Amino acid sequence: MDLVTPQSMRRMDREAIEEVGIPGPILMDRAARGAVDALVDHFQPPRGARIGILCGTGNNGGDGLAMATMLANLGFEPYVLLLGEGDKLSPDAGLYYEIAAQTVGSLAIAADDEELSRRLAAAPDCALWCDALLGTGLDRPLAGRYEQAVKFLRDQPAPVMAIDIPTGLDGRTGQVLGCAAPAQMTATFGFAKVGQCLDPARSYCGKIVVVDIGIPNSVRDHVGFDAVGLDRKWLGSHLPTRPDDLHKGGAGKTLHIGGRPETSGAIALSARAALVAGAGLITVATDRAVQPWIPAQTSEIMSRAAFDSAAAKIDKPTLVDAIERADTVVIGPGLGTDDLSKKIFEITIDAAPQRLIVDADALNLLAKHDQLRRTFCDLAGHSSAVLTPHPGEASRLLGSEIDSILADAVAAALELRDKFSATVVLKTA
Repeated sequence: MDLVTPQSMRRMDREAIEEVGIPGPILMDRAARGAVDALVDHFQPPRGARIGILCGTGNNGGDGLAMATMLANLGFEPYVLLLGEGDKLSPDAGLYYEIAAQTVGSLAIAADDEELSRRLAAAPDCALWCDALLGTGLDRPLAGRYEQAVKFLRDQPAPVMAIDIPTGLDGRTGQVLGCAAPAQMTATFGFAKVGQCLDPARSYCGKIVVVDIGIPNSVRDHVGFDAVGLDRKWLGSHLPTRPDDLHKGGAGKTLHIGGRPETSGAIALSARAALVAGAGLITVATDRAVQPWIPAQTSEIMSRAAFDSAAAKIDKPTLVDAIERADTVVIGPGLGTDDLSKKIFEITIDAAPQRLIVDADALNLLAKHDQLRRTFCDLAGHSSAVLTPHPGEASRLLGSEIDSILADAVAAALELRDKFSATVVLKTA
């Protein structure tokens, strides 16, 4: 699934309007029609049902006003509450306000916080509420009337549908800016937003329906996407079909380096994961004390004694031979972070594996030793290297707080990518 930031989506909208010549009200009409279709399909409200719509004064509110006119034409009873005077609306929203004023029976205006409190207290019961307050433009914590409206939505017994994104969410980072009301479904316009695929926003958005608003391919290609969501469709298109006569050696040969007597389970889990994922030949290079235990856990997995932590010795020929036989090398699970572990990592880098996945203790070694990090980066610049940190490991690699990693996980992953010249899998929720 192609993903954009709110900034890229706004640029696409602007280029479609200013350079291609698509009028803004046309894009708003397409968005509203798609959202109404999604509403009817997902919630299946009976004809005549009252549907509440809270509208801001920007284009997101305009989408809500356009939806109200369409819902009225379909036989529903929209109740619209606008958070501001009609003359405060954006130009496109103002157009649909004029139409809604003539076609929607219940359209209320809250010009200030006090009036909004009265309007919300007197709001009728609705079968469904639509959040068309702010959209994806929010970049600061909610306050004032918008915070009050979101808290009202959060307290409603009826389900909530978000228009583009639940108000209060950052569409780039997925963070909650003050407060937000969870939606059962979100109709997002053009393309899904990066932040909608990240927690905690993901749990607030509910089911995400992407509404095609007709952004021309030329505009889409010129602006470009910011990310790709790796969903089942993507996975299905990237997994190769295996021929019937495939030999196990053609299905991938992985080597897993790590494991001490007290952490043997970590390297066993790593090897078993490769087995379940479909690798054909799986070998564990581990501590001499651990080596006999590995095949006893899973008979398909081979093991080699590559080092002896009790004697502080490494069997370098065995380790290098195992690396050279593998297509992909995983280093780190249960490896430890002492001098012996550092030397094992150095030997692994010197052997220049085709593909190297750095996990767990190997990440902590990179964070701990500057020279090791420089040597790794030299390798990573001309090989397929992957780092798989969780937020704690990422904070050590970047020298930052865990909270800052979680506040903007995409930015942290990009910073790690640039710092280590590697592919980064940052393991948040």
